Amino acid sequence: MTTFKWGFVGAGMIAKKALYPAISRSNVGEIHAVASRDADKAMTISPKGKIYTDYDQLFADPEVDGVYISLPNAFHLPVAIRAMKAGKHVLCEKPLGMNAAEVREAMAVAEAAGVLFVEASWNRWHPRTQRIEEIVKSGQLGAIKRIRAAFTYDGLDDANIRLDPTIGGGILYDLGPYSTVAPLWLMDFPEVTELSVQSVKHRGGVDETTRVNYKLGNTVCETVASCNVPETSWLIVDGEKGSAKMLGDNVFNSRHADSKLEVTIDGKVSIEHFGPVDPYQVMADNFARKAMGGNDWVMPLSQSLRFAELFDAAFAQIK
Repeated sequence: MTTFKWGFVGAGMIAKKALYPAISRSNVGEIHAVASRDADKAMTISPKGKIYTDYDQLFADPEVDGVYISLPNAFHLPVAIRAMKAGKHVLCEKPLGMNAAEVREAMAVAEAAGVLFVEASWNRWHPRTQRIEEIVKSGQLGAIKRIRAAFTYDGLDDANIRLDPTIGGGILYDLGPYSTVAPLWLMDFPEVTELSVQSVKHRGGVDETTRVNYKLGNTVCETVASCNVPETSWLIVDGEKGSAKMLGDNVFNSRHADSKLEVTIDGKVSIEHFGPVDPYQVMADNFARKAMGGNDWVMPLSQSLRFAELFDAAFAQIK
């Protein structure tokens, strides 16, 4: 079997703690080289010791099949475009761009270059996430009346890049790609109506707690994302015939741990159990096989665009 050779762009926390161990355990891909402005950081996650301090040198490496980008948000799009124009497949941390126009631009580049371009919303590859989506779309719960989603944490230092407005900080860009957009993919992306947004801003200017409510047809959607309240998460779907609930503190970030899904249909409650899994590895391996011509599922760019359009509409109300 051909091995997919990865080039990492960025050597920060997510790359080091998530994708590096995931690909290190893979029998599909391997880390070929790492590019970072900090050569010492790059060396810590380059098993072969191959590093670049210039991103374009990595993109010019003929042995690199695809790149994983984990830079601050504002740099995702320009770097992804450079990589794709160099003929590399790209798995990019969320969000792909700072607005829908940027995402459309990147989509056009991917199509013209004939490469795979995917947003790394890793929770979408978790079996429990895919199962709740399957249940909703199967009709077992009847018409969906209400969806509630939350993802929060606290304790960010003011110097954290997630709070820096100059590089795409803010909670909608950080946790919104999980909780805020969950109703969209659960309901298969109908038109968003009756959008309302309540937001508390950090003293640095970015949003730190943002409630985004909207309707999808007759379905009421209530979402919250925050970095200044205690950590919690939930995804609760209520239908005419029953409900499906992902509860606890790992709804959107379950990794290497058992997880459960509570399903109630016509008053009968059942608990579905899911063993430990690393969705980062599932995502990376699916991406690699897809790039090599396989049929493995990856999140379509059309979905990333709909997420970006929702964020654009939300930010229009925040500002």
